Amino acid sequence: MTKLLASVTGPGEAETVLLGGADIIDLKDPAKGALGAVSPEVLAATIATVAGRRPISAVAGDLPMRPDLVVREVEARRAADFVKIGLFPATSAERLAVIGALAGAARDIPLVAVLFADGDPDFALLAPLAEAGFHGAMIDTMDKAGGGLLSRLSVGTLAKFVETARDLGLMSGLAGSLEAPDVPRLKALRPDYLGFRGALTGGARGDAVEEAQVRRIASLLRPEPSAVARPGLTADHAPEPAGLDRIFVRDLVLDLEIGAYGHERGRRQKVRFSVEALIARITANRDDIAEVYSYDLITDAVRALAETGHTDLVETLALDLARTVLSDGRVFEVSVRVEKLDLGPGAVGIEIRRRRSDFSA
Repeated sequence: MTKLLASVTGPGEAETVLLGGADIIDLKDPAKGALGAVSPEVLAATIATVAGRRPISAVAGDLPMRPDLVVREVEARRAADFVKIGLFPATSAERLAVIGALAGAARDIPLVAVLFADGDPDFALLAPLAEAGFHGAMIDTMDKAGGGLLSRLSVGTLAKFVETARDLGLMSGLAGSLEAPDVPRLKALRPDYLGFRGALTGGARGDAVEEAQVRRIASLLRPEPSAVARPGLTADHAPEPAGLDRIFVRDLVLDLEIGAYGHERGRRQKVRFSVEALIARITANRDDIAEVYSYDLITDAVRALAETGHTDLVETLALDLARTVLSDGRVFEVSVRVEKLDLGPGAVGIEIRRRRSDFSA
């Protein structure tokens, strides 16, 4: 399950996010930058307040890529359960020098490297991080007023980051001016945690966190109710049509590398996607994103597929998309239409309909 990392400024806010359901307490000073560090005294006081109820991470600060300076600041925070180090814009050699210098500290301090979506994030650094013994890696943003994470990097790019980190044995995290509607979209990528600050305050990033806001984000991160748990609705048998609603994305056109012929390789073609998903009837009487399956999840799945590289067959795209949509327990059945638009005056393609049981074998 994806966990909630809540950024706090000290012991008072730490207690608030604990009551709200945060899984990881992240200490930072928002007034000092993206990874502004708190004083050792504040760190010690927060550790005493939390008293082992949740793990505590501490940021090393907004530091230049100087190995001696970064190692010193990391060592000063070894009392935390995790220490986060920003890999700020610099040459590859400078970043690698910092990573290498931290290999010794990584033997007894769980280190998490932070790459920045708006600061030349180099995923090629993930392998050296794993080799140096780092515990994890995450993506954040430096400019908190310049747009959230999903305005900087595509869902497909973030999915690649999470998958690569997982393959290397690194804990993965995503953060960067995230809001409540971002949660279901990013949770679908299965990172180990999502990080929040501004969304927990109910206002500006520099305001105090509020328990109600923490509870709201925590509720979005809880697993969706199993489809099987609803009477009459199972993965293996068609639910009654009267008990279903239909959510759809129609006529989404993207440029893809697709086609089995030689002349179709090395060029992009326009492909149109239409998807309809059957979900349990919406009965909520309030406007609450925690209670609905979002069409954003479908568009994200389509766009992520478009970034995977060349595909020979529309049939492959349709099946992969159906499998992805049905991986969410709230979807019982999906119809997928994939059409190539550049082969003539009309469209050619395929339309399929699948249930979750079709992929359970």
